[in-house]
Amino acid sequence: MTIKNFGRVVEVLVAGMTFSMDKYAIEGTVPFDNDTLPNESEIKIWNLAPETITWLKRNENLIINAGYQGDVGVILHGYVADVRTLRDGADKVTTLRVMDCEDLSKRTVKDIAYVEGTLAERIIRDMAAQIGLPIAQFELYQNVRYLEGYTASGEATEIIAKVAEDCKTQVYVNRGKLYVRNLRRGKDDLFKLSAKTGLIGAPEYFEGEGVKGYNVTQQLQYRVTTASVIDLDSLAFTGRVYVRSGQHSFSRTGDFTTVTEAVL
Repeated sequence: MTIKNFGRVVEVLVAGMTFSMDKYAIEGTVPFDNDTLPNESEIKIWNLAPETITWLKRNENLIINAGYQGDVGVILHGYVADVRTLRDGADKVTTLRVMDCEDLSKRTVKDIAYVEGTLAERIIRDMAAQIGLPIAQFELYQNVRYLEGYTASGEATEIIAKVAEDCKTQVYVNRGKLYVRNLRRGKDDLFKLSAKTGLIGAPEYFEGEGVKGYNVTQQLQYRVTTASVIDLDSLAFTGRVYVRSGQHSFSRTGDFTTVTEAVL
């Protein structure tokens, strides 16, 4: 289906209030990637009433829905880390800094000993329980057995990452959930992307750190996130790529795009 770049929709839901782009000037950026570190989004809303601003506080849950009329979905589910309001000429701009999950580096364990022959799956699931995030997908390429046992000590996310690396599997946090799987495996939506369905410009080839792929810009697509699968049809490249990282950007009259780093 051809996507037309009109009828933009953005809704910011926070502190029991909803701010819609049809009533407020709103712009922002929402990044996503394939690691366990929290991602920081920045949302700006113009000319809020003083009493409204008082309700915007740290640790409030925040959701952003975005898309086009008739096709809107979640691009961010996180919590407010900081709120600042400044004057910009005659306007007043409130900037929300939003994290997509808590700072998981504070979740640590000390000398948890696993017996000989313990499987990697058990360790990862135990550590996931320590950080308190629901597991959205779990598929190890290899379920390594630690014949000499294993001692878990330190940051729970680092332990998960190390054990997953032993299993030749990636692990990342996305939209408040933990994913243990490789980018090229899993039940992900498949997107056919061409100039007719939202591709903007020509994909740019990159190569480095043992991977090859393309940087792809398209009209904002809320469904696209880490591990999304794209069948790309362009003059630069035609074939399948897998999203490793990217960013949604939105505003009333400027960028309304999803930019991704997609690997072959």
